[in-house]
Amino acid sequence: MTARKNMRELSLDQLESVSGGGHALGVYRPGLQHKKESLQFFKACVGEDDYNRAMGSEAGHAHHYVVARAFLNQSDWEKFVWIEEFGSLDGFPK
Repeated sequence: MTARKNMRELSLDQLESVSGGGHALGVYRPGLQHKKESLQFFKACVGEDDYNRAMGSEAGHAHHYVVARAFLNQSDWEKFVWIEEFGSLDGFPK
């Protein structure tokens, strides 16, 4: 079971935050334009091995943002969502 050592259980708040809707910081809204950039950020946060394992999974292929949310802490998740919407961290609230 070492392959799951970095996976976490998602809380109800986290599940809601990846289900879409809303305009709050860190709330994922499907259909955003900068998936490539956000996935590069995800990879930088977790490292290549964990990134490849996460994105190589069935869930990673179907819903990249759910897998990213499982691995990223709240601060990095908010950055991930910002990048996916705006393409970079330019203008990200500090």
